[in-house]
Amino acid sequence: MHEQSLNINKIREKVSDIKEAISFLKGYAHEKEEIFISNPEAVGAVRYYFIMLIEAAMNIANHLCSRLLEKAPSNYAETFLLLGKQGIITPELADRLARMARFRNLLVHGYAKVDDRKML
Repeated sequence: MHEQSLNINKIREKVSDIKEAISFLKGYAHEKEEIFISNPEAVGAVRYYFIMLIEAAMNIANHLCSRLLEKAPSNYAETFLLLGKQGIITPELADRLARMARFRNLLVHGYAKVDDRKML
């Protein structure tokens, strides 16, 4: 692997975004399902923070693929899977993050109806 230097500031910025999103989402983690689902503002905010979290993780993963692997994945899920195959992250984490990338696509593009209960 030919390593180009990593942009640590970019990575720190994205990690900060992830921490912010996780902090917000934790506030809804134990919300009663009926209360959450009946609050469209809460549902929208949670969707937004999931997108923000996943986008930040994808940005970090794309940066690592570019700089460490010198590869451009064909889609967001593949970005994480490549990192798993190269041992940069565990295969289990790569699989979980790839599923998150697919979930992001559902949220952003509305390919299918999202069951908002699954966000709790």
